[in-house]
Amino acid sequence: MTLTRDIAHSETNMAYKEILTYVEARPASRTALDVAARLADAHDAHLVALHVIEPPLVPADMTLGTPVAFIQWQEEYARKRADQAKQYAAEVEKSSGRSIEWREPAGDLTETALLHSRYADLIVASQSGEGATGNLPELFVMGSGRPTLIVPHQGSFARPLERILVAWNRTREATRALHDSIPLLAAAKSVTVMEVNPKKGEDRHIAGADIAQHLARHRVKVTVSSTVADDMDVGDVILSRAADFGADCIVMGAYGHSRLREFAFGGATRHLLETMTVPVFMVH
Repeated sequence: MTLTRDIAHSETNMAYKEILTYVEARPASRTALDVAARLADAHDAHLVALHVIEPPLVPADMTLGTPVAFIQWQEEYARKRADQAKQYAAEVEKSSGRSIEWREPAGDLTETALLHSRYADLIVASQSGEGATGNLPELFVMGSGRPTLIVPHQGSFARPLERILVAWNRTREATRALHDSIPLLAAAKSVTVMEVNPKKGEDRHIAGADIAQHLARHRVKVTVSSTVADDMDVGDVILSRAADFGADCIVMGAYGHSRLREFAFGGATRHLLETMTVPVFMVH
């Protein structure tokens, strides 16, 4: 294999070839699916729309039995929500012209969603909010082992992800986020790598040069920036700089840990999850 073919093969392996989106019965999911369809088109990726139908809830106290009508109501409600989610997928498929594989497995939401997420190169999910089922973005970030692009539940995101801000602090999580986002960065028109509150005594310019050099080997041209704002929350600084740069997307590591089905995030991660104004690409 020639050097040119080696490079081409390496770049192909870095691409997103399967993108999965969890679709709920709420308009925010349709927005996220629109974003996923554009990404699938840009990366020539297979697009999957997933919706899990959970079994009816049976009360722990069975001494008096469980009314059949109660179970039937739950099943009808779950069916209605699944049909609405499927309708969103059909609408996006028609408007985007991109084929979408519809998956509708039954089972426990957490276990089933995570299982399917591990077959994908990238997950796209809508930010938690009104009408959301559980904390799916957090679930995917902490439990899937895959990069997750979280789309705000408010706003319109019709533009391509062409201007990207990378929040960099040299940690394991930030390194994973940077590396896993390379297909996005390579397709972007403008990439800024920003370090917030660098440690005192360290040469910020050398650190930035190292990152720029690494990304240049992946044919990504970046602008490096460092910001000192000791009196501001790091999450607020990131959002502020994203607005200054006109960023379409933020890339950052997710800091925290999971315990059973509960997630404890660091301050900046939690802040971004709650107040994001543009899609955020997160990796734990």
